[in-house]
Amino acid sequence: METSTHTSTGQTNRSLPVERWPESLDILRHLAAQGEPRSIKQISHDVGAPEISTRNRLARLAALGAVRACKATTIAAMGKQVVCTHYVATSYGRDCAARLAPSPERAKMPFVNSVFALGWALKSNG
Repeated sequence: METSTHTSTGQTNRSLPVERWPESLDILRHLAAQGEPRSIKQISHDVGAPEISTRNRLARLAALGAVRACKATTIAAMGKQVVCTHYVATSYGRDCAARLAPSPERAKMPFVNSVFALGWALKSNG
């Protein structure tokens, strides 16, 4: 059986810098609004994104200087003290979040974290 691989030439946002990705902007806006360092688990829960994706985005944003990572001690669920990385937005990250505010059309749309949820939201809104 013959198989062919067809690559889509659709538009992607990955040609944009990481600080302009919609997912990264959600993280930057959230951190800018907090003011205190937050753990990866807290951030991923608050923005509704998978923890591994949030970890990767935060690492890229930290490399650019949009967020700052710091080690902090916290108490785990079992009452054990653990050291984990917390993140806070830098002034550059806050500037990116403020400068690239969502459009009014996007602000009206509910939060979606998958293509299927986006399709459903667009269908029900329009």
